[in-house]
Amino acid sequence: MAKEIRSTKITLSYPLYVCDWVDAKQLVVGGGGGSGRNGVGNKITLLDASNPTELSQAAELELRSDEDNPTSLAVGPRRDGVTAVFAGINSSPDDIKKGRNQQFRVFGIKTAAKTSGEKSPSPDLVELKRESLFMHKDGDTYQRLLRLSPPFEGHAQIGAAATGFSKEPQIAIFDVPVSGAAASWKHWGWLDIPKEAMDLDVCQKTEDTYQLAYCDDHDIFTVDVSKEEISEPKCVYSLRPEEGSTAKPAFRSLRYLTPGFLVTVVNKPGSGGVALQGYRLPTKDQETARLAIQKSLPKSVSKATGLAVRNLSPPSSPTEKQDEAQFVIAVAGNDSSISLFTMEHKSALNVDLLANLAPLQTIKSAHASNITGLSFSVPPKTSSKPVELSVKLASVAVGFTTVVHSIPLKKYLDKSTSTPNEGPSKPSRYVVAIKSKGESPMALITVMTIVVLIMALVGQSFMEAKSITKPILGVKDYLPASWTVPLQKLGSTADSNPEPAPGVEFDPSANSNSKTIGDLLADVKPEDGAQNVVIRHDETGAVGPDGLPDLHIGVHDEEVHGPATSWDDLDPKERDLWKQRLKKTGHWVEDMGETIFKGVLFGEIGGAIGNIMGEAL
Repeated sequence: MAKEIRSTKITLSYPLYVCDWVDAKQLVVGGGGGSGRNGVGNKITLLDASNPTELSQAAELELRSDEDNPTSLAVGPRRDGVTAVFAGINSSPDDIKKGRNQQFRVFGIKTAAKTSGEKSPSPDLVELKRESLFMHKDGDTYQRLLRLSPPFEGHAQIGAAATGFSKEPQIAIFDVPVSGAAASWKHWGWLDIPKEAMDLDVCQKTEDTYQLAYCDDHDIFTVDVSKEEISEPKCVYSLRPEEGSTAKPAFRSLRYLTPGFLVTVVNKPGSGGVALQGYRLPTKDQETARLAIQKSLPKSVSKATGLAVRNLSPPSSPTEKQDEAQFVIAVAGNDSSISLFTMEHKSALNVDLLANLAPLQTIKSAHASNITGLSFSVPPKTSSKPVELSVKLASVAVGFTTVVHSIPLKKYLDKSTSTPNEGPSKPSRYVVAIKSKGESPMALITVMTIVVLIMALVGQSFMEAKSITKPILGVKDYLPASWTVPLQKLGSTADSNPEPAPGVEFDPSANSNSKTIGDLLADVKPEDGAQNVVIRHDETGAVGPDGLPDLHIGVHDEEVHGPATSWDDLDPKERDLWKQRLKKTGHWVEDMGETIFKGVLFGEIGGAIGNIMGEAL
């Protein structure tokens, strides 16, 4: 039975803007109508996604109606039976006017211990803490972005939040410690930035160092973070206008793949389409990021609105090197579609590479309204035996709907990582069980076919021009005489054909561009190989239509023709005159070289003949 992506949907009572997974079975969503008196409440809801065919509501928390709806959300660690949920929610307009905006909220998902023989108790959603996160007190500011670094057992995470609609844009950095209360966190610092961040992400590089990456419309910046120091933002990549245009593309979303690679979504100018681009981050201060891989979204998507990424084989610690792995990528479009891609992370000779970025599937009209949030669940561990072997993609929309798509997975063992004698040297990993759509070979086949046909036509034309084959195209009649010199006659002399034949005189009527000097010389066959061929002019001074004396080519007879001189013994001026004369009538071109004149005698140019040639040339 063929694998397929299954989906399940639930409709809540409020518009949804944010979502994140607690684990593979629980999903947190949030949204609402804001602080206006529109009758639509502000809520955070915990959904049960354990059933692949049904989503159900597990818990819900009604928020204050005079405050804003959740605008950003990230699920944190679980400590002492409580899972932390960080969110951005602006205080009421009255509190903001008083200079008090406690937009950074921490909620908790509490689950009571299960007693034997009873069903699992229902979880509770409660608010644990609220504080101000940003330094500036701009009344229009809200917490637009919020991200946590990936969790590693026994290691603290860091978080980053960015302002929206602020006159003084800022990014706040905080840590989420391993121990302590679920709501505990601590400021690490702030970054004042010239332009608001369009998106941001954080990753852990070593045991105690992290990195923040953020983008504005046209630039990507990285910031090195540790408990002791937060570096200044460094611009590692800038978008440029496409060829023939002055408008620049714009970044929409950004995510870390590994500490060495980023993936971004780029909207082209004028709603001209969307590109998915992977970048190799610099390893030295003076370097910049390099575009490593890219792929265009379907033409029906003119703009992207969101991005989610999931590593199906993440390392178990921040110091562990990323092995071969497959990533699943989801991009939300302004047409309410979700474009799914897969991409491979490979290592060759200690060099990490991104490869095989390929479309998996396009989910058209995933929602009836604009998609506002995307999030992947954590993949199952290869050591476990999950009931459902899949990774789940959650999406939410302003139309009150939440949809969860289950993407089937399968175990995969790299052939390069096992040996016949020793067995597998590395554990198996997960990949998507549905084959991605690679590049269609038809375009390449079409191009190669056209190239082969062109080469065949050029080759046939060349052989016809050089009299190597029988004419089929008939191109020789349309080419200049200099292009039709037979290859076998280049540099030939009068004794190239030993077959005896009577000497012939050149017919002046043949003095045209239809024959080259090689053809004319080949027409003369001396009876004795020792006899020389002479090129001379008509002694009577008769001229042709080009104003030059008629040319005669034949076997030299000094008593009849008078004295003649070999090419090598000619004066340089006379040689130049002969070349000009033969070039003007099309019998010779520079590309033929002077070798063709070796062994040929030339008549004298002087007196009346010289005057005629001087006037004509």
